[in-house]
Amino acid sequence: MSSFIELLASRAIYTRAKDDEAELTRLYTLLQQGEWTQENFLHRQMRKHFKHGHSKVNNQFIVRPDKYHTEIVDGQLVVVIKIAAKYGQPIRLVTTTNGKSVDPSGKNIRIIVKDNVTEIHYAFKKPLGRPRGTEVIAVDKGYTEAFVDSDGEVHGVGLGEIMTEYSDKASKTGQARNRLYALEQKHREAGRTAKADRIKTNNLGTKKINARKDKVQKRIRNNAFRAAHSVVDKASLVISEDLSRPIAKRRPWKKYNRRMSALARGTLAEALESTTQQRKARHVLVNAAYTSQMDSNTHLLEGKREADKFYCANGDVLQADFNAALNLLHRYSDQEITLYTPHKEVRRVLLARSSGATERQGARVARDQNLLSTVCG
Repeated sequence: MSSFIELLASRAIYTRAKDDEAELTRLYTLLQQGEWTQENFLHRQMRKHFKHGHSKVNNQFIVRPDKYHTEIVDGQLVVVIKIAAKYGQPIRLVTTTNGKSVDPSGKNIRIIVKDNVTEIHYAFKKPLGRPRGTEVIAVDKGYTEAFVDSDGEVHGVGLGEIMTEYSDKASKTGQARNRLYALEQKHREAGRTAKADRIKTNNLGTKKINARKDKVQKRIRNNAFRAAHSVVDKASLVISEDLSRPIAKRRPWKKYNRRMSALARGTLAEALESTTQQRKARHVLVNAAYTSQMDSNTHLLEGKREADKFYCANGDVLQADFNAALNLLHRYSDQEITLYTPHKEVRRVLLARSSGATERQGARVARDQNLLSTVCG
């Protein structure tokens, strides 16, 4: 606000009332007390100098509640947008719904024109979902399936198949498009402009690619949200790993990195957060460092993970994501490792807890004490 006060005081207010001391004082007082909405001049200056956001989209606009009304015509909901008479008749948008489950009255609506289809968006309060469960459950996000909980139950089976199918197909399409792009450039450089233009127009469009991407996005979100609801059916407290920050020095193999980044990154976290909020459950994030490398029986850096299996120190073989979910459940009550503990500090804590490290440290302390007593003697 101080920047606005400075701007208005130095330019607009002084220019307007520099010859009237009383008026100048009145405008300054209104501005400093935050009552500038009572004065049309100040209100206009605030709107003028306020830093609004700038949108680059050119296919949508917002309609205020007082600028449109709805009506039912032949069983279909029709949105009538009022415009100035000099620009023509009101715009009538015939929707595909009968209006029984739609109520945009009293709300701003957003009109979006996309691929020759007009969409009407409005905000509404999401109703409460079905009752949540009563358990405390930790879930590990996976690739083959969406979640594996600390009870060993799998949620969202088939997620990996969707991502693998799309990612591999998109990769193959991209390689073919690169060859066509190189061919188009070759013809253009050789002066065969007409042929290059035909390749660009008929073979290098993005309509089908975007349609395929949108379809897969919906399938992934559907799978993720179904899995999240399945988890909350059991739990009132859901514990999951925080994957918002990159894992240091971790370079997954190329195809895995491509598949995981293909539309699914963040969708699982969004599904958990949204579902727990809607159904009045709690969602708690914990530090994810080394939860996949720890033995869930001892919660130490023991055992070995190979693919989807984890070989425990006592000889047990667990499903790797189930083992990680058990470690996440234990991490929730760990007082030494918080959400923001660096991974190097987490490793130091885990190594210090191991029995071998404790014995070695104890032996070293004993040797140091013996040495000290010998020197003193």
